[in-house]
Formats: sequence, structure tokens, C-alpha cells
Amino acid sequence: MAGGKRVAARATAWIVFADECGQTLKTHKATTWAPKGRTPVVKVTAKGTVRVSVAGLCCYRPGERSRLIYRTLTYRGRKGEPKGFREPELIDGHFTGTGLPPPAPP
Repeated sequence: MAGGKRVAARATAWIVFADECGQTLKTHKATTWAPKGRTPVVKVTAKGTVRVSVAGLCCYRPGERSRLIYRTLTYRGRKGEPKGFREPELIDGHFTGTGLPPPAPP
């Protein structure tokens, strides 16, 4: 273990790394074959543009197998639909049913 992690190892605490990322599935401008010098641009509609968010936790504890916990969220642009994860929802969702203790308050 790294030097700063000895206290966690002695206390048999969980070391958790969290990260979140997002990707849009919007189509780009399309092209097709044409005579030299005249590149045609094909019309592509942006209907149904979807954004996908992924959040995950990597959990480590000495003497136990590591755990990868993740959630995905698809945003379709509808009214009232959440655009991304909110921290309390994310934490509650990750720690329910995993056997991990809830995080300590800051």
C-alpha cells in the first residue's frame, strides 16, 4: 500500500475512488461520395439526441476483494428529467445493497 494509506489499512477502512463522465450520442455532420471538388453534405437530424452519464466507485479494503459499483443515467431532454447525477442520490444509490457502510459525514 502507498505510504498515506497505512492508517486506512490498520483501521480496515474502505478506500473509495469516485468518478463521473458523460457522452452525447448526437450525430455529426455526414458526408458521402461525390465528384472531386464537390463534397455533398447529407442532412442529419438531431432528433432523439441522447446524453448518457456514467458514475462509478472503485472500492478497496485490505483482505477483501475489490468492488466496482456504477450507475448509468440516460437524458433524453424531456421536461422534469434530471440532466445528471446529484451527489446525495448518487451516494445513496451506490451504497444500498452493496454491503458497504454509508460514507462518513465530512
